[in-house]
Amino acid sequence: MSEQPYFERGQTVLLYEVWRGRVWFAQPNIVIQDEPDLLVVYMKVGTPCKAPVALDGSRPGASSRTTGEWKLEDAEWQGNTRLMMKIPGSHYSVHVFRNAENGSMQSWYINLEDPLRRTSLGFELMDQMLDIVASPDLSSWRWKDEDEFEEAISLGIISSEKAKFLRSEGEKAITWLQSGKSPFNGWEKWRPDPSWAIPVLPKGWDTV
Repeated sequence: MSEQPYFERGQTVLLYEVWRGRVWFAQPNIVIQDEPDLLVVYMKVGTPCKAPVALDGSRPGASSRTTGEWKLEDAEWQGNTRLMMKIPGSHYSVHVFRNAENGSMQSWYINLEDPLRRTSLGFELMDQMLDIVASPDLSSWRWKDEDEFEEAISLGIISSEKAKFLRSEGEKAITWLQSGKSPFNGWEKWRPDPSWAIPVLPKGWDTV
């Protein structure tokens, strides 16, 4: 990571991905913890974001990245709240999803991604398309978006060697989480401050 200062609890930070010089998505998150061994951020339902769509308005696939035929649109985070945890330097983040209305836990989620790059506004990441969804009690899990992952491999976006590495990292992450001994275990008990306002995209989100 670059020599950017750590963020304070309650600050708004930008999570964003840049693909070939263009912002692919941008999301403002609330900092819960930002320390050398663990970053934790939170996103409320209703948070305004920028999300990619294909030119016909459909969900963009891996091919949209190679052709450049996509655009950004205004969006809102919907459905579940998200608590995201990331060990600096790791190739995945671990999320806790909760129902926004009743607070019930919906799932654990492991997102395969490159290590974060710290910036003045927040964190740049590079999603690797493959994910793991696990039950709230961690008794079962499954891969998610394998079709998009395989398409990215066929298009040369992800090499076969990196694909094997990412699957291995995902398997290690879920095994660690299921052991109950990871730094992520226990965070499912965390609850947000109900007085927190919905964050907004910071100025300069589109020029980072």
